[in-house]
Amino acid sequence: MKKWIALLCIGIVFNSTGVVQASPISGYSQFMQSLDSIVAGAVMPIADEQHLAARSSISPMVLPGQAARLLAVASGMLGQSVVWGGASPAQGFDCSGLVQYVYRQGGINLPRTADLQFLVGRSVPPASLQPGDLVYFTTYEPGASHVGIFIGRDKFIHTSFSKGVVAIGDMNDSYFVQRYYGAKRVL
Repeated sequence: MKKWIALLCIGIVFNSTGVVQASPISGYSQFMQSLDSIVAGAVMPIADEQHLAARSSISPMVLPGQAARLLAVASGMLGQSVVWGGASPAQGFDCSGLVQYVYRQGGINLPRTADLQFLVGRSVPPASLQPGDLVYFTTYEPGASHVGIFIGRDKFIHTSFSKGVVAIGDMNDSYFVQRYYGAKRVL
């Protein structure tokens, strides 16, 4: 997997004849090129909720190394199927399965469920949220029952059961405002 990501990061792919060629510029390729620029200290745009259909209107921001790597993995999961109990791209994801998978790719082991993940790390007030922080909501049961990965600008990547895919949510959406439970930093 790391080799595939490396090939995407440098913008090359092998065609069916085994010849190296420049990859076409797609939304994903542009995202990966943005990751390359982070290493050089440049700015990375954040994908918006309609990432598959349109470019983001959200302002770019600079991210620290580990957070940038985790958000790259999380962004790569946008559009994946939402499946209760899912914890991999092959299965699909539920919220805590997505978070566990993304953080595992960064070498951080988290518990499997949102309520247990909430017990890890240190609490973060809403005004101090940073990309890579975990945001929790009370949804189908009391306590932390839904989790997402904060990406900045009041947005977070999570499993949207209403859309059926991993998507970007808005912390200011009335649904999430009413159900906000807290945030944790594990980086």
